Amino acid sequence: MAAQHGSRYEFPGLPLESVASGTNLLLAGPTLEGARELLLRLLLGEDGVLIITADTSARKVLRAFEDVGGRIDRERVRVVSCTQERDGDLGDFVASVGSPGDLTGIGIEYSGQYEQVYARGYDTVRTGIYTLTPLLVYSEDVRPVFRFINTVTSRIRTADGLGVCAIDPSAHEEQVVTSIAQPFDGRIDVRERDGTVELRVKGLPDQPGEWTAVPALE
Repeated sequence: MAAQHGSRYEFPGLPLESVASGTNLLLAGPTLEGARELLLRLLLGEDGVLIITADTSARKVLRAFEDVGGRIDRERVRVVSCTQERDGDLGDFVASVGSPGDLTGIGIEYSGQYEQVYARGYDTVRTGIYTLTPLLVYSEDVRPVFRFINTVTSRIRTADGLGVCAIDPSAHEEQVVTSIAQPFDGRIDVRERDGTVELRVKGLPDQPGEWTAVPALE
């Protein structure tokens, strides 16, 4: 059963204050500079967890989630994979979609997996998209991706969940990133300086607005 944290989601071990349920966060930074690891750390807790992976196999995502301290409980953790890698042997807690370009298929599988987690008693669910960049690369137009993100974030908001979606801004024009950011309540920028991952938050109150070091995993 999900942890009773009231109406807020907390992030132990990270320099972030709790956020209200229904919050959607855009995590912006290069994949190799801490963005992936930070996204997975934001999903830690006793809530349900649903990960949409678009450029890394479900197997690798689950291993990375364990590496940051996550517990793989098939009643609580679900994955939607659209990487064209074979993950069928992992069981029905991993749903596969043929391509990052199949936004309709991703949306259907996401909804189905969300219902599965909810049906098992987890009424608080943390969703992570790992990452948005392949969805944008496979789409010739930003508008379908925007509609997809708007649908997902609206569902998370209505269900009092938490959404964290990563994007690599260096892979896209600034106008594309600005458009994609619109459905989100706040943005967490990530960078690495001298071997230390740092973050700053825009759009949310009581969060670090200046670059702040992220404590390394023990």
